[in-house]
Amino acid sequence: MKPDSISISQITKETTVKRNSEDFAVCWIKDEVHAIEIDHVLYNDISNAIFFLDPKFQWKILKKDISAFAGYVLYLSREVLDNPALSNLHINKVRLFNAEEIPLFKLSPGIEKRTQAILEMIDELLGSELNHKEDAILSLLNTFFIYCDVNVILSP
Repeated sequence: MKPDSISISQITKETTVKRNSEDFAVCWIKDEVHAIEIDHVLYNDISNAIFFLDPKFQWKILKKDISAFAGYVLYLSREVLDNPALSNLHINKVRLFNAEEIPLFKLSPGIEKRTQAILEMIDELLGSELNHKEDAILSLLNTFFIYCDVNVILSP
């Protein structure tokens, strides 16, 4: 896995926009977000949700309060998603067979806490020099997507 295959950033600015890349974006959004705009369509009422965004989409996240932490954006290369450790997950089937749809995962409060903890661990591991770091990150990604597999709702 290449060093830039996975990156993560917190949603802290008033507006977070897609970076110029061919990476998939996984946006975990908390209560502090007003809306997400995807290809000029505004989606409101998106708290406690995860969006899986194909690189072809243009998007931006609009926050309510610029002082509050509002979630994470996890960028994943195609190489990461094609990794055999993740290949059998439902998210890859959604990505492959519903390319025109936007997968949306609505999280219950308990699952939200767990997914936040997983994303925080991925963030910490990306900045570390631990042995077997790549295996640990792939394991956490697998766990993250397993939680998401249960709640797939495709948005219009």
